[in-house]
Amino acid sequence: MKSNFKTSFLRTLLMTTVFVLPAATGCKKIKDQLEQPKLPPPQTGSAEQVAPALGISLDAAVSEKERTLFKEDIRFLQNINFKPEPEGYFFKAFSFNGALNILKFIDDRVGFIIGRDTSVDSRFSYTSNTGNHSGKAVTIATNIGMAVWLETIAQKRPIQFFVNNTSVPVNDPRVGIIRLAEGYTNYDGEGRPMNTVARTTVLIHEARHSDCTGGLSERDAINLAAGQLPENRSCGHLHTICESGDYEGLAACDGREWGSYAMGWLYANEFKNNCESCNEAMRQTARVVAIDSLLRVGEGRAASMLSKSLPPPDLSSTPTLR
Repeated sequence: MKSNFKTSFLRTLLMTTVFVLPAATGCKKIKDQLEQPKLPPPQTGSAEQVAPALGISLDAAVSEKERTLFKEDIRFLQNINFKPEPEGYFFKAFSFNGALNILKFIDDRVGFIIGRDTSVDSRFSYTSNTGNHSGKAVTIATNIGMAVWLETIAQKRPIQFFVNNTSVPVNDPRVGIIRLAEGYTNYDGEGRPMNTVARTTVLIHEARHSDCTGGLSERDAINLAAGQLPENRSCGHLHTICESGDYEGLAACDGREWGSYAMGWLYANEFKNNCESCNEAMRQTARVVAIDSLLRVGEGRAASMLSKSLPPPDLSSTPTLR
């Protein structure tokens, strides 16, 4: 079956970006047509479970620096404490069985972490080439899993993702294949990573991309097969082009309410206001991240979120056509 569906465009709409000075960043562009599945990549070691209680696996090819920073982020989230505010958006989104558990939100939506130097075409049944893009945004991470799951709908056939020599079927939007990018470990271009507060906000942002809220319709499947985006942009919480500000012209804003940037704002805003285990430097970072995220949710939605007139986020996900 042939298709002109552009997975690379979907990956752009799932990309997390942070404003930096103008710089050139490389991006993978996937060919329009999927090829027959390739052989698994060479054995590079065993995937590592990031923590005993979590289902997130670090691919063997993740660099030591990426591995260290990601484990640091998980420990950070395990030990963070917030003042209880059960009626607020934050607790409604991140509480499970009456207890605040941010890691469960992430664990439900993130399954695999792969590194920036991992060759994407060696892990999926499609090929890719490399292009260059100059701009003012640096990529921190990308949720590849959702883009490829949408491609399975378009192609009406399964796609396999390889963790070393083990294949994982991409048959659910919450497969959660997150690819770390340069900004995660080298945010300023001089080898310094992002602040932990900012990195964990990015993790929540990417986890939200694993939700197909409201599900896909048969019409959406037809659109995908024709190379068009689904009518339900809440499936994957696809980004939209920003109309103003520092990100004008970039696919770096939410397309619907309670998208990935809104969820990032929810976390960073609560962090600056109600974190009991944080120092002032952390709160200052959270303020900057919260402002940046709020500017990307859309003026009307931002006003409704601040006034608390918007209904709480719908965190459901539907993996089958409705």
